[in-house]
Amino acid sequence: MIDYEKELNSEQLHVVLEERGPILVIAGAGSGKTRTLTYRVARLIETGVKPERILLATFTNKAARTMLSRVKALTDRDLSHMWGGTFHHIAHLVLRANSHFLGYERNFSILDSDDSAQFLAACISEIGLNAKNEKFPKGDVMRDLISFSMNTGITIEEVVKRRHPYFFYCGDDIEKVAAQYCIRKIKLNVMDFDDLLVNCKKILAEYPHILHAYAEKFSNVLVDEYQDTNTIQAEMVDSLASYHGNIMAVGDDSQSIYAFRGANFENILLFPEKYPDCKVFTLETNYRSTPEILHLANMSIVNNDKQYQKTLRSVRSQGIKPILVPLRDVMQQANFVSHRILELIGEGMLLSEIAVLYRAHYHSMELQMEMMRRGIPFEIRSGIRFFEQAHIKDVISYMRIIINPLDEMAWKRVLGLYNKIGKATAEKIWKYLQSTQSPLIAMLSEDLLESIMKSARQGIVNCQWTFKRLIQSMTGASPSRIIQIVLDSGYRDYLQKRYTDALSIIPWKIL
Repeated sequence: MIDYEKELNSEQLHVVLEERGPILVIAGAGSGKTRTLTYRVARLIETGVKPERILLATFTNKAARTMLSRVKALTDRDLSHMWGGTFHHIAHLVLRANSHFLGYERNFSILDSDDSAQFLAACISEIGLNAKNEKFPKGDVMRDLISFSMNTGITIEEVVKRRHPYFFYCGDDIEKVAAQYCIRKIKLNVMDFDDLLVNCKKILAEYPHILHAYAEKFSNVLVDEYQDTNTIQAEMVDSLASYHGNIMAVGDDSQSIYAFRGANFENILLFPEKYPDCKVFTLETNYRSTPEILHLANMSIVNNDKQYQKTLRSVRSQGIKPILVPLRDVMQQANFVSHRILELIGEGMLLSEIAVLYRAHYHSMELQMEMMRRGIPFEIRSGIRFFEQAHIKDVISYMRIIINPLDEMAWKRVLGLYNKIGKATAEKIWKYLQSTQSPLIAMLSEDLLESIMKSARQGIVNCQWTFKRLIQSMTGASPSRIIQIVLDSGYRDYLQKRYTDALSIIPWKIL
């Protein structure tokens, strides 16, 4: 028998020992949410619930593996028949047994992100939009549009309006591609990740006997990170818990971060309205942060209009008081942070003991540039370094060519940005430029157009126009002016049709 009183604090213990019914657990940051869920599952098994009658929905496979391995260690039971995993994993299990009701064979394939983008590119080509409109969004952007629509229930038209307004003029064609995408997936017996959720919800909603079978099967449904569920995920678990009514949602309304993926934090706020007889528990004992940090966090959210009231309390001893430093702009901020890092190093602190946090990766741009200028070595954990990002290297390649017209790699990178110019054509063009006395002047010549196949000529004409503008502005032009010219000469359209986050990928207002 597990000694729950020894292993858990009083807040966690009340959750774990609660008998039945809908339960909402508001778990503050660092309050032992995973531990509580783990011991709750162990308690259910210890009281006679068979593992195969427990459903544990998580947001990552890692979280599911961690919890299941801990439950196994606590109970020493075989959990191979217990359903524990991501929402997509659970939906996949349902669909493998029932996909034929939706016109799929049971051996359907699953498209990963790259497959999905390529699949959409094929749909675009089938409809003939590549030839019709070179500015039409590419596969990755189309996938983002369709995915957000599927996960939120918002129409394609509205998603375009909200997230990609520069494509609003071709909204009808985007809807045609989305429709063709759906038809083609069923025809070829494939689903993407979003289909797993949408189709699972559809099966449960349209076939009562299937819903009854699964809802009766799972006597207890537990959901992790409930604040980051979208509408489909919330409806899925509601359906699966509909027979016995034993659903436990665990999350924190103050930690919802996936709205950009379609998550709806109001799911957790409205849980008591959906389940009027639910019992609400709050985990407020924090094991992660110092009292000073928690006080700042508590005061930062105290006036939020929509929230569950909670006050986190630390079990750690006192630490350093957080400091708020108002700064004029991002450049002054980068200068301050870099200067402070040098001060800490001068006081004997190791670089490996210093971390800088920011809200989004693109916020690190100015900081990276300032640390490079000051010679401070750093490692980026949120993505790749600023100057190693594809779109930055693209723009810099134009500058490299202006400075050094013999830069082969820069030429090939720039040429590859233009329509109908692949690696073989870029190689051929480079050999021609290399054979001349002045590659930059040769780039602007009519002879170059005559030496390449007709399909690539319009791309070369566009490239020539860009370099003509750059050459005209060379004298005294600032880097920002060169960037503006490159963007205005077609690169802005290139970004918008190929990158899902074009509005933030270059954080300058000139985009």
